[in-house]
Amino acid sequence: MSRVDAQSGMSAVGVRAPIPDWLRRRFLPVSIVLLVWAGSVVPLPAYIELPGSVVGIPACVMIAERPDVQVDGDFLFTTVAQRDATLFGLVLAALRDDQRVVGKRDLLGGTRSDRYLERQRQVFIDATDRAVVVALRAAGLPVDVSGSGVDVVEVIDDTPADGVLRAGDVITAVDGAPVRTDVDLVEALDGTAPLDVRVRRGGDEVVEELAPALREVGGEERPVLGVRIMTHAPQLRLPFEVDIASGQVGGPSAGLMTGLAVFDLVDGGDLARGRSIAGTGTLALDGTVGPIDGIDLKVAVAAREGADVFIAPAAQARAARAAVPPGNAMAVVGVDTFDDARTVLDGGAALADRSNDGSRPRSCRLAPDA
Repeated sequence: MSRVDAQSGMSAVGVRAPIPDWLRRRFLPVSIVLLVWAGSVVPLPAYIELPGSVVGIPACVMIAERPDVQVDGDFLFTTVAQRDATLFGLVLAALRDDQRVVGKRDLLGGTRSDRYLERQRQVFIDATDRAVVVALRAAGLPVDVSGSGVDVVEVIDDTPADGVLRAGDVITAVDGAPVRTDVDLVEALDGTAPLDVRVRRGGDEVVEELAPALREVGGEERPVLGVRIMTHAPQLRLPFEVDIASGQVGGPSAGLMTGLAVFDLVDGGDLARGRSIAGTGTLALDGTVGPIDGIDLKVAVAAREGADVFIAPAAQARAARAAVPPGNAMAVVGVDTFDDARTVLDGGAALADRSNDGSRPRSCRLAPDA
């Protein structure tokens, strides 16, 4: 039998009790706090990329036979920082020119983040090894390099390799001829006729047919597959030991600046000439400078940190100049090769020498944000 309200005569069955006023007053503020917390803390399946930091490379270089050699000036490697995207972070990134959003799957390629970071740290080590080789050769010192194939670091969209090769593949032969270093692979591409490319993929060996396409590289058309590469398990024979601290930094973009810093340390000349020289770019064993991602963010870092010069891959020089903040006097120079960069710094009239004001080069501070 249902209870009947004494005043209205209406049945109370199924009628909810009113929310107490004290609870109503607290519900809205608590809900707002929870929404703000979720919007600022809960990660989304994306990263926000923004200007990171600079690393003074000479301080990261240890040369066994020349422990006291120093650079008059500095060579700076610029980095891009990444943080987990949140709802509020996405809103702020949309309002800023120096931040961008990248999907986690687009960046990681379906691999776990820890494995991706581990692979990128190895890419950094391999890139600096190549930079040492290029620098010592440029200084006229004897160097020998051997490897056991070519790692595919990245497959570029809309190229012959797109959908055929994969990041992590190891190319071991082209048309039956062994490929041991990245230089071997470049030399094997001498036209646009289809090639049989032998690939080690996981525990399997496969052969893929690829027809190189002509693309502009270093100001001239060359046949390319459309991959970013590095020598697999390179073995170096150097005239003396050169160690580069790696920390937790990842990626190949420190190659050019590492090479310039090592060259200045071993050549006995003065390439920096008191200048703070920032820059970025991959560096192949033949001295070719390649493009990198996020150059506008790296230019922003260099300008913020007071660099006098920014050295960029020639193909990205226009984008780099456009990223220099208004009123900043940092000069931007595009180069195709390591020798181009040396020539510009050694004799470029537009890049005035700076008198060293007694300040010390930056310490080796390798944060995990490259």
